[in-house]
Amino acid sequence: MSAFRQSHKTGHIFVSFLRNCQATRPLLLFPLTICIAMLALMKASPKPAPRKPNPAAEVAGSIAARLDRPVVLVGLMGSGKSAVGRRAAKQLGICFKDSDQLIVKAAGISIAEIFELAGEVKFREMERKTLGNLALASPQIIATGGGAFCKDATADLLLQHTLTIWLRASPATLLSRIGNTKTRPLLHNGNPLATLTHLDEQRAPFYKKAHIHLDTDGLSTHKAMMALLHALDTHLPRQ
Repeated sequence: MSAFRQSHKTGHIFVSFLRNCQATRPLLLFPLTICIAMLALMKASPKPAPRKPNPAAEVAGSIAARLDRPVVLVGLMGSGKSAVGRRAAKQLGICFKDSDQLIVKAAGISIAEIFELAGEVKFREMERKTLGNLALASPQIIATGGGAFCKDATADLLLQHTLTIWLRASPATLLSRIGNTKTRPLLHNGNPLATLTHLDEQRAPFYKKAHIHLDTDGLSTHKAMMALLHALDTHLPRQ
């Protein structure tokens, strides 16, 4: 009888132990469940894509550290001076200036109206004064009018104080880029392509004086900007 009581007591204790295990099992498994869920989430989360190299930023940083004067873009209308120059300036972290826009702002009338009311001679005087001020400023990119570099006094000033780049393109390419010729006084005739061809032949000897020559035919604005940056990087002396 005593043995039976002892056995019964032991069985009761074992049953109580099992019940306690079942009661506390959720508490024991909760931290483990959290860990498993976190691991699964980490595996499911997409890994951040590797950062793509930025060639423009890399070469721009090198140029900006060595550039000590303004960069002046010369060439015929439609060669990309404003579009390419604006992008290159943004990439380099410097200002972009358009000499024609500054003249228009100062005069309060358009280039076409200046030609009509005051004549080309007066316009060239305003242009020379504007570029003279810009040439002595801090490093920046300056887009010039197509005829600016064809005046000896203006060209000499720019060659002495700035780094000049000739953006070249065929007359057909130039015309396709210009589009609306109403804002181009020199193209107010019946054959804009013939006029551009004549201007190209007439002005090329002046443009050739520029420090750097860059062909933009067949290049998008971005590719032309990259070509300009690489040309600057090659031309500027290494420190």
